[in-house]
Amino acid sequence: MIPIRSHSWHYLLQHPLCGALLYFLLGLFWISSSDHLLDWLVSDRDALIKYQSYKGYFYVGLTAFFAWFLLRQKRSFVHSLNQSERAFADTFTHAAIGIAHVSLSGQFLRANKVLCQMLGYSEAELLLLNFQQLTYPGDLAMDVMELQRLQVGEINNYDIEKRYLCKDGRILWTRLSVALFTSPGQCYFISVIQDISEQKHTQQQLAQSELRFRTLLDNTPQIAVQGYYADGSTFYWNKASEQIYGYTKEEAIGKNLLELIIPSYMQEQVSQAMLHMADTGISVSSEELVLRRKDGSLVPVFSGHAVVKLPDTEAQIFCIDVDLTERKKQAAKLAFLSDFDAVTQLPNRQHFNQSISNAIEQAAQNKTLCALLLMDLDNFKDINDSFGHSAGDELLMQVSQRLQACCAPEHTLARLGGDEFGVLVQSVQSTNEVTALAELLMQQLQSPFLLANGSEIITALSVGISLYPDHASSAEDLIRAADVAMYKVKSEGRNHVAVYTDDLTAQARQRVLLETRLRSALKLDKLECYYQPQLDVLSGKIIGAEVLLRWHDAKYGFIAPSVFIPIAESCGLIHALGKWVLQRSCQQLRQWLDQGIPPFSLAVNVSAQQFNKDQLLDELKQVLAESAVPAELLELEVTESALMIDEAKVVATMHQIKAMGIRLAIDDFGTGYSSLSYLKRLPLDVLKIDRRFVEHIPQAIDDQQIASAIIALAHTMNFKVLAEGVETAEQLAFLREQGCNYYQGFYFSKPLPAQEFIALLLSQPN
Repeated sequence: MIPIRSHSWHYLLQHPLCGALLYFLLGLFWISSSDHLLDWLVSDRDALIKYQSYKGYFYVGLTAFFAWFLLRQKRSFVHSLNQSERAFADTFTHAAIGIAHVSLSGQFLRANKVLCQMLGYSEAELLLLNFQQLTYPGDLAMDVMELQRLQVGEINNYDIEKRYLCKDGRILWTRLSVALFTSPGQCYFISVIQDISEQKHTQQQLAQSELRFRTLLDNTPQIAVQGYYADGSTFYWNKASEQIYGYTKEEAIGKNLLELIIPSYMQEQVSQAMLHMADTGISVSSEELVLRRKDGSLVPVFSGHAVVKLPDTEAQIFCIDVDLTERKKQAAKLAFLSDFDAVTQLPNRQHFNQSISNAIEQAAQNKTLCALLLMDLDNFKDINDSFGHSAGDELLMQVSQRLQACCAPEHTLARLGGDEFGVLVQSVQSTNEVTALAELLMQQLQSPFLLANGSEIITALSVGISLYPDHASSAEDLIRAADVAMYKVKSEGRNHVAVYTDDLTAQARQRVLLETRLRSALKLDKLECYYQPQLDVLSGKIIGAEVLLRWHDAKYGFIAPSVFIPIAESCGLIHALGKWVLQRSCQQLRQWLDQGIPPFSLAVNVSAQQFNKDQLLDELKQVLAESAVPAELLELEVTESALMIDEAKVVATMHQIKAMGIRLAIDDFGTGYSSLSYLKRLPLDVLKIDRRFVEHIPQAIDDQQIASAIIALAHTMNFKVLAEGVETAEQLAFLREQGCNYYQGFYFSKPLPAQEFIALLLSQPN
């Protein structure tokens, strides 16, 4: 109670009216009481006057004391008030958060340094603004509504998150606390503003991270994720789970995982695992399982788990399943492909080789024979290149079906790769038995094959045969022997059968040796171009030359083109040889032209393999550009067989060559399969009559008729005609009589090296 009385007493003393009233009452009391007291105490008049003076002095002193006391109390109060005001000002100014006093209209009345720094304004600038101008438009309505509630007394204060527009254009996230201050003569809002931008940024990052995580889980097509509690009730089910297990998200969430996808025989074990993970927070080991779909079918999955266990919360278990269905299919497919061919479904080379080894082992035990047939489709590569790989695969399937129809159950038919097939006959009595089977297989391929694109394809087999133990004692040697026999068939024109002999091995070795030396000769520039003159029949003048490739080996001497060209074609070297001849002959012609030799044409042979390759056009452009030889001086000679693969492609390619200015000729005309309807579409310049139709003229009447017909046909189609192999004056006279334009042959000159040819050319009279 003492502090309360003391406080009341100090308040009364400090109040001006109370002080004046107290002073008035004290004065009245002193005047009225002091005079009576003196009259009672002092009777002497002089002493009374003296004491009257003392009374006045005492009153003055007493009132002075009261004045001092009151002024001292006032000074103490003012000092205390000033300290409170300074403390308040310091608190307002130096607070660690933004503080502002805002009028009821929204005008800033005061703002501390922190708020000014937060918003980027000086205090003077801020006092010219109102909070409505600085509030992010999307947050203004909420702020104004809370202010209105505060003004009408509905709430005492409010706390919201809002955004401010800073001076530099930034958007500042804050937590705003507002209270209304009311006193006599003034009323304003006290706003406390805390910067929560970092917190908001962190929240946004967490929200984005969670969104990315959920989006990733929801849209991962091959990984099914299910979230569930210890009792198995599900709370999460992503899209992959819908696809893999067949339950929609709505169907699955809230249901028990055991009943959804766990087969009955696994439910007890899985239930125990769930409880263990929930209790320990440790996931069970990942493993491969077979679970159940909605339709009752089973699906193989690789299943792993993750456990999220936080304090005071129920453990959450996530099951991550990877669908192994496709992987299982691929594994089965790979297992199949390890032993079987994907296109024909026949055993492959690996399976076939093992079957041969088993057959040899059994034949050795039983003292019997076993046989191997290796078969190669004739011209399959050209068919594949012309019609595409899908058509080639279709042809292989049809071929395999026909071959399979001829094989007995005890035979093993296999596709060994590309267009190569093999048949293993585990027990035979004689070579004739195997040869008869080979001929039967060849007959199966005589009728045309009809492809899905409407094309009719005719192909044939080249078959090589070897027998155990007559020709080899191991699977590897038996295959090699059959392969050597098959190559003999291919080198002799294809489409027949050959049985292995020891001589074939020597020939095969010689072929391998020649291939190696041919590659070396090309690399070391040991080949040479010869030139056989081509002459005008009427004038006898040289009008050009055919370029012929020659090879003189240091060890084996001169090797005929009829020997090394087939080797080059079989090993793929023909493309490099053909390009080399083009480059060398055009370089030589450029040298002759630079020496002032009158222009003449060079005819260069192009193989069927070269002509049906897409790079021929680019090679021609490159060679002409490098040599600067006029295109009209170059003539390409193409055999009829090169034109029979893909009619549309052949015609298009020849027109492109013709557009470059290069001349075109058909070599060995009459020995191929061209029809007149096909021939008339080709942009040819020259038909060359094969030497076989010339060598027996004039004795052979049929050769005369064929040569005459070719010449007449060519002239009718506006082609020039060149006869090859002219060796006698009688042959030349006949050709001149029939109107043949040009000829070449030993009658005038054999093929010559470059220097001898140019000397012969210059020796001709003008």
